[in-house]
Amino acid sequence: MPLTLLLHGRHGAPGVTYAPLGPWLVPWRLLPDGFDADYRALRRGVGLVDYSTQALIECRGADRADFLQRLLTNDIASLAPGTGCRAALLTPAAKVLADLLVLAEAETHWLLCDLPQAEVLAGTLERYRFAERVTLTFHERRLAVLALEGPRTLELVAAVSGSAPALGRTGDHAMAAVEGIPVRLIRRSLAGGIGVWGVLDAERLEELWAFLRRQERPWDLRPVGWEALNAARLEAGEPWFGVDLDDTTLLSETGLEMALASQTKGCYVGQEIVARMQTYGSASKRLMGLALEGNTAAEPGDRIVKDGADAGWVTSAARSSALGRPIAMGYVKRGTYEPGTAVEILRGPDRLRATVAARPIVSPASSG
Repeated sequence: MPLTLLLHGRHGAPGVTYAPLGPWLVPWRLLPDGFDADYRALRRGVGLVDYSTQALIECRGADRADFLQRLLTNDIASLAPGTGCRAALLTPAAKVLADLLVLAEAETHWLLCDLPQAEVLAGTLERYRFAERVTLTFHERRLAVLALEGPRTLELVAAVSGSAPALGRTGDHAMAAVEGIPVRLIRRSLAGGIGVWGVLDAERLEELWAFLRRQERPWDLRPVGWEALNAARLEAGEPWFGVDLDDTTLLSETGLEMALASQTKGCYVGQEIVARMQTYGSASKRLMGLALEGNTAAEPGDRIVKDGADAGWVTSAARSSALGRPIAMGYVKRGTYEPGTAVEILRGPDRLRATVAARPIVSPASSG
């Protein structure tokens, strides 16, 4: 059975249509006017997203920063209270177990990632914990996340919180009260633009959702379905765990090394393999963008071919409003993954012509 969002069936929108996406059943379209209006909100106003796919792990204790520093890919020890960063937990073979966001407070580090990953993350961290003064609490679905995405997001956040929290970089965070509801506001974009997540008690999620929906007119805010969110994040080249990567994927194959891993810190689990790949070799395949010709879209699982030989497969696909044509993301094999390489995608009896593209597929300026 697919997992459902915490507001499933309670988004307060007429004619909601649901669709599977990875392990989740998500609201693909929330409102009758659908995709185009949703996309405009994400690129010109503010899109409101039920992002309760996320779960939180609370890490406390005097040794927590050193403990996480030894295990995770990014520089956790350098985080000051109120800041954060993206990171990953790898296997010793440098395969990705979890893609997460780490938030530092004076007495706590919070770890956020997709619920199925969080279960793996919590269990793996417990196995690595020996004599360290560290306690781990998996909050599962007791806390929830709403996401705001779009160029007017920071204006809206300042207005509804009665303050202008310093959210300058990914992972920066601050507590605020929104309509009397305690919310941790976090700078994090889902689609390569300006985004803020709000973490709150799950019991008050529906209340905050309803309040934010009432802010539609002043801020060009709109609750958006995952169809438009999927298109916007593909334009931005943002992969999703469980859709574009999983625990069989090497970090060096994802293109996320610079976003998730420190280039200067010492050892972490899988670091030797990551460093060896960066210094001496290249990945046998890489997650790349694909810009298709014509109007026929690819589908996840479609094979990619070059000169009749297998060259990879598609992981995600959508229609790009910015480019006015279909785009996709997928793994492309070495020798073919150079941007600008012409390939074909096998869609049933059709052979769709496409060009391998760097990520992001669409620059932020072009998508606005």
